[in-house]
This record gives sequence, structure tokens and C-alpha cells, in this order.
Amino acid sequence: MTLSLIIWMPIATALLLFLAPVNNARLARWVALIPMLVVLLLAGHVFSRLGGGALMDWDPAFSVACLWVGDLGIGYHLAVSRLSAMLILLTALAGTAAIAVSSVEKNARHFYALGLLMVGGMAGAFASVDLFFFYIFHEFALIPTFLLVGIWGGEHRRRAAMKITLYLGLASLVLLVGLIALYLATGGKTFNLVEMKQLIASGAGPDPDAQILIFGLLFLGFGTLVAVVPFHTWAPMGYGEAPALAAMLHAGVIKKFGLYGLMVVAAPLLPEGFQYWTPVIIGLGAANLVYGGYVAMQQKDLRYMLAYASVSHMGYAFLALASGTAIATQGFVLFLFAHGLTAALGFGVAGWLREQTGTSVMAEMGGLAKRMPFLAAIFTMTALAGFGLPGFASFPAELMIFFGSFEKFPWATVLAVWTTVISAIYLLRAVRSLFLGPLPERWMKVADAGGRIRMALILLMAALLMAGFWPRSILGNAPDRLPVEIASLFAKTFGDRPEER
Repeated sequence: MTLSLIIWMPIATALLLFLAPVNNARLARWVALIPMLVVLLLAGHVFSRLGGGALMDWDPAFSVACLWVGDLGIGYHLAVSRLSAMLILLTALAGTAAIAVSSVEKNARHFYALGLLMVGGMAGAFASVDLFFFYIFHEFALIPTFLLVGIWGGEHRRRAAMKITLYLGLASLVLLVGLIALYLATGGKTFNLVEMKQLIASGAGPDPDAQILIFGLLFLGFGTLVAVVPFHTWAPMGYGEAPALAAMLHAGVIKKFGLYGLMVVAAPLLPEGFQYWTPVIIGLGAANLVYGGYVAMQQKDLRYMLAYASVSHMGYAFLALASGTAIATQGFVLFLFAHGLTAALGFGVAGWLREQTGTSVMAEMGGLAKRMPFLAAIFTMTALAGFGLPGFASFPAELMIFFGSFEKFPWATVLAVWTTVISAIYLLRAVRSLFLGPLPERWMKVADAGGRIRMALILLMAALLMAGFWPRSILGNAPDRLPVEIASLFAKTFGDRPEER
């Protein structure tokens, strides 16, 4: 029941906003925000109740099962693991903050309704154990993204909306073909992930050649949704032209769907296909890290810089996924949470700056800390988190990925470490360009963020710091074993063997 409330409360509120004549923009925002606060409390309750449970195993405590189309094995089956519960909590955090930060006058009730549909759709995707609803809920969240960019986006919104529609629409089509192929290869009896795993374990799964083909389809579909190079070009323009609400929710939450699908669906169900495609995954992940980072350094527009930074940082997740070690997997999970919060914070600040100044070109700003001390502090902390400074969740996440990946892919790990340096360069340069130096006279009257926006950004930053200082809050009991595992890997990689001393 709790999971259904988390999913359907935002969707029901969105329908209310579509149907009710709420013409006041402020009232429309509060109509959207109040149920989101309830969803946030429910998501926190679900996550806290899972305790130290396994990251990838579904817990029966919140399970909902209802057969829908029995002949095809399709059912409304909801359950959560610690990983999916964490992603639902991330969805609630980013969704609440995105609605609180956003401020529009044109068709405000439709704007906030589309944001609520994105939240409900992604909560449903992360909670679904049935692959049919897993796919449908994601599509349900993706469609509002196109509309938000196309209607409320920037100067090039139509071109951006068309580009992300083509890329993500084709990716979803390829993903659908891959999921159907997986369903047929396991006997065409069920879309339930648990039952599929049981069928594969009993020897009823696809043969190695079929696994290679199906995994390739799933990786192409999921990978494009994650903006893997070279299928990434939708992301910079999409995020660069999107309103803050769409950019915060898509970069912070929806992009995690592809990584979640690769970790929970593709890799465990198609192990031989995963092994075959691992060199491709690690190669493209390295391309994301280096190419995205260097292109981010060249950007003059803050939103485009943040978009390329997001593309670059996805390489960390691909590195962890390809490595498959216990430490890298823990880092992968924590990285999803850290990147989601950091991306939402970055685009939230960028949205407010654009609203106040009418531009995102960093060279036209400067000295804004004199007029926006709070926003300057939040963005500086976001930049520090972006390149993995200790104290923020990205630091333990990246550290675990590096340690867990070095033995298998030393060259890619070295590139990943170097990317943190690149990230520091363009993020600290953005802080300098935006907030330090003399204040141009044209910005003498800009206003700092108000109370509502401050609370939203503080909420995200508090979660980022909590996970940084206390990784156990996200990973459960797993950190207890990490020091021993890291020491073992370090000794194995760099230490002398006893007989050599």
C-alpha cells in the first residue's frame, strides 16, 4: 500500500491540476508541493525500514502483487530492495526540491502537473518487479520531459525537444525490443524479474549467443538513456535548454533508470552477454569520462557545462558496472545517490541564476556573491561535491569505485582519477566566473534565493553531506566489510608477497 501511495499520489495530484481551474501560479505550486512532502516522508519511511538488508534483493515487507494479464505473465508487482528504495528516496528528494525551486507564470498548473507525472513514473519504475510495468512507468515519466523542454525551455527549446525525443524515443524502442527478446528467451511465461531469475537458474534461459544479442540491445537502449558516448548528444542541449524542474528531475533521477536497469536486469539475467560486452562498456565509460570532461572545460554556458559534466561522470558508473567487484558495486550504489543530488543542486542553482539575470553565460556574470551569498555558498559546495571532496557522498562513492576497479581495469581507473582533476578545473572556474571578482553594475539589483528555494537546496545538500559523512545510511551494513576488502586489494596490488621479503 505504501509503495502504491508513493507512486499514485503525485499522479493523482497531477490529474487534479490538469482538471481543476487553478489559475494562480503560487497556488498551483503549493498544490503540487504538499503531496510531494508526503511522498518524501513515505519514501524515507520505506528506506529506513529496510535496515541493513541486501542491496539487490527485494524485501517482501512492502510487496504488492496483482496479476493483470495472466496469459502473458504480466502483473502489477511492486517490491523494493535497498537499492530501489534508495532511488525512490532520491526521486522524492529531487522532486520536492525541483517543484519548490521552480517558478513559472505561463500555464503553471500544467507545468507542475508534468513534474508530478515524472516523479510518479520514476517511483513506479524503481518499485516495479514486473518488466512490463518497469518499462511503462519509465515511459510515463519520459513523455513529460519532452513537453517541459518544448514548452517552457530556453531559446532553442524546440530543437532541443526534438533531439531528445528522437534519441530517447529510439532508445526506448530498442530497449523494448530487448526486453521482449529476453521475455521470449526465458519461455514467454512471465515478465516478473524474480521468476525470470529462477527460470534462468534452472537452465531455461537463453543460450550464450542469444545472451550476447539481447544484452547488446539492452545496453544500447539503457546506455543511450544514460547518455553514453557517442549516443550522448541529446543530453547537453536537452539539459541546457530545459527549465530547472525538468533538468533537475531528468539529470538527477531519470538518467539513473538506465544504470539501474543494467545493474538489476541486464547484468544478472544475461551474465555471458555481460562478459562479452564488458570491454565495450569499459571503453565507452572511459570515453564518457575523458571526452565529457574536456568538453565541459570548453563550455561558456553554465547549464551546458553542467550537462557535459553529467555526461562525463556517468563514466564512473560504467567503470563500476564493468568491474563487478563488491567494493565497486557499493561505490556504484552510493554514486547514484551522490550524482543525483549533485546534478539536482547544480541545475537548481543554474535555473535561479537564469531567472534573475536572464543569461547562463558565465563570462557575463561575476561578483554575484555580493548579492547572492547563500546561492554562492550552495554552488561552491556543489562544485566541491562534484569533484569528490571528502565530506560529500561522491568522495566515498568514487573512492570505492577506484579501489574496486583498479585490479581489473588499471588504465581506465587512472583515467577516472584524472577526471576528478578535470572536474575540479571547470567547476572551480565556474565558481570564480559566477561569484567572485567585481560585480557588474547591471547585476546590482539581482536577488538572492528566497526562503522556499533555500529550504529546497538545503534539503538536497543535507542529504549529500549525510551520505558523505555516514555512508552506512545508504549502504546499510556493507561499509563494515569495506576496510578489510580495501586493505586486501591494496596489499594484493601494491604489497610484497611474504616469500619475497
